[in-house]
Amino acid sequence: MIEKLPESSENILGFWSRGRLAEADYLDHLAPELDQVIAEHGKARVLWIIEEFKGWTVGGAWEDFRTGMKFSAVEKMAAVIDESWDEWLTWLFRAFSTLTGTEIRFFRADRLEEAWDWVRS
Repeated sequence: MIEKLPESSENILGFWSRGRLAEADYLDHLAPELDQVIAEHGKARVLWIIEEFKGWTVGGAWEDFRTGMKFSAVEKMAAVIDESWDEWLTWLFRAFSTLTGTEIRFFRADRLEEAWDWVRS
């Protein structure tokens, strides 16, 4: 499940996700918002709160890969994570950062305001 956060504005997108990510999460929520911001501003900045991450469905994994290609237009991403986050996910996000050129920082949930400040700066 992915939802857009009300704090989103201009070229800054905030998302909240929980559980297992499916194809519809990307197609119905993430991709259209990202496409709109990129069309209007050329570049985007993203704050993504990830709670109780349970992985991807097969369609979700494919859409994650395809959407990842759009992330080359994302200059910064703050990933706000909880204790369900695993080291291999950090490695995966860092590999994504290398491929897309996106600057990524990780923040624990209790540092949410700091994450917003960083992604806006």
